[in-house]
Amino acid sequence: MEDNKAEQDYYRHQVDEMGRQILRLQQELTQVHNAARRHHTTTSLVLKTYELINHDVSIEEIGKRFLQVILSTMLADRAMVLRYDKEAGSFIPQYSLGLAQDSESILRINENVPDFLFVNSKTEPDSCMDSLCNAIDSKYILWVFNRYEGTALLIGNETEDRIFRFPFEEKDRDVVESSLNVYIDIARRKEAEKALLKSEGRYRRLVQSSPEAIFVCCDDRLTLVNNAGLKLLGAESTKDVIGHPILEFIYLDDHEIIMNMIKDILENNQETPLIERRFIRIDNSIVDVEVVAIPFTFQEKAAVQIVALDITERRKMEEEQAKIQKIESLGVLAGGIAHDFNNILTGILGNIDLAKSYSDPESEVYQFLVEALNASTRAKGLTHKLLTFSKGVAPLKKSTSLAEIITDSVNFILSGSSIMFEYSQTDGLWPVEIDEVQFRQVIENLTINAYQAMSDGGIFTITAENVDAGSDQAFSLRDRRYVRLTIKDCGVGISDKNLHKIFDPYFTTKDKGNGLGLATAYSIIKKHEGLIRVESVVGEGTSFFINIPASDKLPSAGTEDKSDLRTGEGKILIMDDDKVVRIVAIEMLTSSGFEVVGVQDGREAIELYAATLNSEKPFDVVILDLTVPGGMGGQKAVEELIEIDPDVTAIVSSGYAKDPVLANYADYGFKGMISKPFNIKELADCMFKVMNKD
Repeated sequence: MEDNKAEQDYYRHQVDEMGRQILRLQQELTQVHNAARRHHTTTSLVLKTYELINHDVSIEEIGKRFLQVILSTMLADRAMVLRYDKEAGSFIPQYSLGLAQDSESILRINENVPDFLFVNSKTEPDSCMDSLCNAIDSKYILWVFNRYEGTALLIGNETEDRIFRFPFEEKDRDVVESSLNVYIDIARRKEAEKALLKSEGRYRRLVQSSPEAIFVCCDDRLTLVNNAGLKLLGAESTKDVIGHPILEFIYLDDHEIIMNMIKDILENNQETPLIERRFIRIDNSIVDVEVVAIPFTFQEKAAVQIVALDITERRKMEEEQAKIQKIESLGVLAGGIAHDFNNILTGILGNIDLAKSYSDPESEVYQFLVEALNASTRAKGLTHKLLTFSKGVAPLKKSTSLAEIITDSVNFILSGSSIMFEYSQTDGLWPVEIDEVQFRQVIENLTINAYQAMSDGGIFTITAENVDAGSDQAFSLRDRRYVRLTIKDCGVGISDKNLHKIFDPYFTTKDKGNGLGLATAYSIIKKHEGLIRVESVVGEGTSFFINIPASDKLPSAGTEDKSDLRTGEGKILIMDDDKVVRIVAIEMLTSSGFEVVGVQDGREAIELYAATLNSEKPFDVVILDLTVPGGMGGQKAVEELIEIDPDVTAIVSSGYAKDPVLANYADYGFKGMISKPFNIKELADCMFKVMNKD
C-alpha cells in the first residue's frame, strides 16, 4: 500500500510539474504572441493616428477615435485624454473610453508632474502614481504628458487580466509619445478649421448684412458676392455671378486697370487706394462705382476682396453741379456786361423817348426815332437773356397759364417752315408761377433746337399735363404738385456721348449757333425751382421733359396798355451813380409833371431826405439804384430811410442784381421796382402805382 501511495505521489508530482510547465509555456507563448502583436501594432500606431486627419468629423469625435486606436494598439481597456489648467493646477479630462466615472472630474497632482511614466507590478508606489492610478481605476498604467501643449494621455488595464497582457515598458514611450503629438497636431488643426468655419460664418453674415457691395475674387473669378453686390450687378441670384470671371462685370476700358490692381494686391499683400471705375450690370447697363480692394484669404486660398459703392447718382449730381458752376461762371461775366449795358441803354432809350415826345408824329425825324427806339428795345431783350445766367437774379414770377405762351412762342419760330406743330393739354391745366419773358425764351430755344434737328420736316409736339405730388418718384419736385411739359421732335437725335453735354454753355454740334440755347433753358428752369431732363435716340428724335411747380393762385389778368403819356405831380428823389441815367431819369419825370432832385449815392439820398422830411415839401417818392460801386446802394439806404420815416415810399431800380431784391422788393422795404432800361411811360406808370393814383 505504501508503495502504491508513493507511486501515486510521484505521478501526481509529475503531473503537477507538467501542468506548471504547460502553464509557463502558455504564459511564454502568450507573451510571445502579445510581443509579436505589440510589435506589429505599435509600428502602425502613428500611421493610424495620422489617418484621423482625413476624417471629416468633430474635434470630440477625433478624440474618441484616437483613444480607440490607443486601446487596440496598446492592448489596454481604458484611456483618457486630459488638458492641464495652469491656474487651477489640475488636469481636466476631455475624452475617455472604458471608464465608468464622470469624465468631467478633476485630477489633482500635488507633486511635479512627470512627462512619462509606466506603472506595473515592479513600480515603486508614490503619491503621483497613486493619483494617476485612482483617476483611471487601475494599478497598471502608462502616462504621457506633453508639457508644451498641456495635454496628457493616460492608459490603463484591468488588474485581474494583467498577467496575460504585455506589461507597459520604457520602450513604449517613443511610439505613444509620437502618437500623442500627432493627435495634438490633428486636434490643433481641427480646432483651427472649426474656428475658421466659425469665423467664415461670421464673415458671411457680416458681408451679407453690409449695405455696400462686397465681392471676393479667387483666380480671377468671383467666389462670393453679397446681397448688395447682387443688387449692384442687377443679378437675381448668386448663380448668375458666382464662378464667372470678374472681367465679365468690368467695363471694357477698365479691364487692364482692374487686372493690374488684383495682381499688385496678391504680389505685394497691400490694399489699394480708393478709385473710381465702371461695372457692367447683367442687363449690360453701366454703373459708376467707387472701389477699394484688399488682400484676403478665402477657404485657404489667396483672394482679393473688393468693396464697391454705387456712385452713379452722386456722379449725376456732380455733373449737374458742374453744369451749374459753368453757368454761374458765365453768369458773372454776363451779369457784369448786362449791368453796364443796361445803364448805357437807359440813357439811349430815355433820350430817344424824350426826343420822340418832342417831335411831330408826322415828321420824318419822328419815324427815325421810332426805328431807333425799336432797335434799342430789341437790345433790351438781349440784356434780359444775359441776365438769365446771373447767379442770384431771381425771375419776376407771376401766376400764368402756359397754353398761350407755348403756342405763341412755337408758332413764331416755326412760321413758314415745313414742320407741323401739335399742342395738347390736360383738361383744367394748373397755372404756374413763371417769369413770362424767361419762359418764352425756354420754349423758343427748344423749338429752335427741334427746327434745326428736323431739316426734312416732321411733327413737333408739346404736351402739358398735371402731375400730383409724389406720383413720380424718379422725377419729382419734393412732394409738390407740378405741370409737366413733354416737348418731342422726330429729328436726327443726339448720340450717347453728347447727351450729357447738351446743357453745357457753348457746347454745340451745329455749324451755326453759340451753344447757349439749352444752357439758357437749363438755367431758367432751375431758377424756377423746376427740373429738366432729356432722352434721345439717334435717328428717331429727342424728348425734353420739363417739370414746373404748379401755382395755387389764379392767372394774373393782363394790364391795360395806356399808350397816352400821363402827367402827375409830386416831389421825387432819384439816386443813381451813373450820371447819364440820373440825368435822363430826371428829364423823363420832369416831362411827366414831377419835381425831381438827383443824387449819386445812398448817403446823399438819406441826408437830403432827412433834411426835407419836416419841410413844407418833403419827397413823395425815392428811387434808389440797387448797386453803387464804392458807395451805399439802395438796399442799405432804404433800411436807414425806414428808420427815419417808416412810411417812406421807396422804389428799387437796377440793371443787374446779385440778390433777389428786384423779385421780392416788398420783403426789403420797397413799395415798387423798375428795371433798367426803362422808358418814360414805364417810369411814370411806376410812380402812379406807388402813389396810389392808378
